[in-house]
Amino acid sequence: MAESLSRSEPTTGLRYELKLVCDPHRLAQARSWIRLHPAGFVVAYPPRRVNSLYLDTPHLSSFDQNLAGVSERQKLRLRWYGESVREIEPVLELKQKRDLLGRKKRIQLPCKLDLASPWREILGAVRACVEPEWRVLLQTTDQPTLFNHYQREYYAAPDGALRVTLDYACAAYDQRLSLRPNLRVRLPVADRAVIEIKAALEQAERLQEVVAHFPALRTRNSKYVGSLQTALL
Repeated sequence: MAESLSRSEPTTGLRYELKLVCDPHRLAQARSWIRLHPAGFVVAYPPRRVNSLYLDTPHLSSFDQNLAGVSERQKLRLRWYGESVREIEPVLELKQKRDLLGRKKRIQLPCKLDLASPWREILGAVRACVEPEWRVLLQTTDQPTLFNHYQREYYAAPDGALRVTLDYACAAYDQRLSLRPNLRVRLPVADRAVIEIKAALEQAERLQEVVAHFPALRTRNSKYVGSLQTALL
């Protein structure tokens, strides 16, 4: 894909994104860690289902870069919220990463999509309703690789400088060999509870203090890569 995030670029929009992972049976405990944290996290937004459709290259460039530990990498996806897969109005996102830092470029699609249609029609509709710079990115893919969804809870510090999400109940569906969206045959992905802490660059010291109060393992954790690894086994 084009436009990777290089170290020579300005840091505008970059933020820290640290992930903590624990077993799903500790979900209630993970929720307590957040709500009883000394930082005073409070609910910032109602829980909802997050849906992501990943648009990797035919050679799985985004997948391979993540596995190889490439520090500067990116992935392209469609994202929407809620239970529906009919008449959806997703956002097209380019997520860029540089080590522990990340940012997103995004555009709200002005067209509705129906996941009952063939992929050729769906991707054609997306290409037809975006600006040329996004169309160039979309030329790198002719078939989505993975669809996943999970539940997400949202929390924030009282001053809004630190945000925390809690993800769980992840389900994933391989799309690489399907002419139409595969929404039925699930991959046997291992469920996990994932806490992600997000903060701006200037909050680095405070962020480390916040992370230290969580009794969970900090690790790299990509839902896309983990799910696709299961499909390739």
